Amino acid sequence: MFPEHDLILHGGNVITLDGGSRLASAVAASAGRISAVGTDEEALAGRGRGTRVIDLDGRTVCPGFIDTHAHMDREGLKARGGYSLAGRHSVAAIVDAVASACARTPKGEWAVFMPMGTPKLSYISRPDQLEEGRFPTRHDLDVVSPDNPVYIRVPWGWWVHRPFVAVANSAALRLCGIDRDTPAPYNVEILTDADGEPNGVFLDRSYASVIEYTLMRKAPRITFEDRVAGCRLGAAAYAAAGTTSIYEGHGLTPAILEAYRRVHEDGDLVVRAHLPLSVPGASVDDRRMAGILDEWATRLAGRGSGDEMLRFEGVCVDVANEQAAEIIGADYPYEAWAGHFYHSLSHDRFVEIGIHAARLGIRLSCLICYDLERVLRAYEAIDARVSIRGRRWVMIHVIEANADQIRRMKALGVIATVTPNFMYMASDRFNLHEIGERAMPIRALVDAGVPVALSSDNVPYSMLWTMWEALARYDADSGRTLGESHLTREEALRMICQTGALVTWEEDVKGALEVGRMADMAVLDGDPLSCTEDALKDIRVERTFLGGREVFGPGIADPGPVDGMDPG
Repeated sequence: MFPEHDLILHGGNVITLDGGSRLASAVAASAGRISAVGTDEEALAGRGRGTRVIDLDGRTVCPGFIDTHAHMDREGLKARGGYSLAGRHSVAAIVDAVASACARTPKGEWAVFMPMGTPKLSYISRPDQLEEGRFPTRHDLDVVSPDNPVYIRVPWGWWVHRPFVAVANSAALRLCGIDRDTPAPYNVEILTDADGEPNGVFLDRSYASVIEYTLMRKAPRITFEDRVAGCRLGAAAYAAAGTTSIYEGHGLTPAILEAYRRVHEDGDLVVRAHLPLSVPGASVDDRRMAGILDEWATRLAGRGSGDEMLRFEGVCVDVANEQAAEIIGADYPYEAWAGHFYHSLSHDRFVEIGIHAARLGIRLSCLICYDLERVLRAYEAIDARVSIRGRRWVMIHVIEANADQIRRMKALGVIATVTPNFMYMASDRFNLHEIGERAMPIRALVDAGVPVALSSDNVPYSMLWTMWEALARYDADSGRTLGESHLTREEALRMICQTGALVTWEEDVKGALEVGRMADMAVLDGDPLSCTEDALKDIRVERTFLGGREVFGPGIADPGPVDGMDPG
């Protein structure tokens, strides 16, 4: 087959995830594909003068991870969202960071900061998380920022518990016209001093924050160049976590698709990306929506357009909160952190959009969350007019499903993407603490023949963490598990390495270490099939190969978790 291998990894534990669950000690690659799997002797027989040979010294190799709801661009965007406040868990430390940043900021210009707290799971949502037992106010910030408006951003909703906290100094409040008579936007609380004046602290309880669309709309906005940099940095961070492919469940406006294209064109896209377009349901009428689908059909229909590294295919809708959707839709096309067009689709409108997409051959993905029945009825109504069976429509964030709903999902031929990481903050995620063992019904879906692909949703973005949570079902809020997973280790590993390839129509070339498949591999310092369950989430990725090319390893920096610029 291949007279000489380009790359040989030997002396390790190779988890092939092939049909026979074969284990090997060596794997080789040539021309971007797996060229040998077996014993050290078998692989090394293909060694040539130009072959790169790596002794694994007992380490584990598995197929690269596939994240089917990644928000990879958003991880990189954290480096462009402002100065970092990571590691500063007191008002005094936050004020010190503001002072340092303002000393570097020209007079009159904004000093913008990332949200308070530390990634990946320690953003600030409660005053008792800070040493002083309170949030910083405008009065704290004013002392060190007499010449600059200051804004500490609200976090993206899924990074932390509600409420989501933002802080502004007096100069920022004046520029934004915020005073004691300013009405609070939907789901936002404006905290005040004893005399009724705003104290600079805002609490937003909408997962898709509306503060930067309303109160703080004059603060510096995320630019297109920020988004390009975010895609570039995000790809590097995800590659360092062993992720070699993503399917982005939602959140991709034309600007973000173009940002990905720029990064790919520059040769910096080190994670394969399969991207549907999010359409602006809350921002345009039905005629314009149909026109958008018509305009994009040649790029999004069928298997889409692009190559093995970057492909645009399908569209995404959702059935989000109506009030938040109205606010965000009014500011179209600005995306803020969200990076997606928020929707609030009625049943009839959902069905008409879906029928139009299906007639054009465009696949639909939809955020389900707690509205599975509503979306199921819409998918079934669309299918009654234009068959969607066999077209692998996607249901994102399947949270809970009964036996009848799962049967209907199977009949439609949909694929479910599940984010078990939500269980880690169960009381703040769709009442998962109350749903308990019925939450994230992965076992029931698999047993019914519905393909399940796991996803990180960037909370956090480690797919090994995601695999651990799918097995452990651990709720950090209550300190208990939410029922048993009844999954085997291998089943969970296949869900982060293999099932996602069904979503991107690449199950014949991804997801297993077999001769002829893509040489996308992660080298780990532990064995996910045999380590203790708790150790699974802490396994370190040492190298990542994409098509046999090392995209993370010794000498290649890991930029994540990314969290803003150093304030100095």
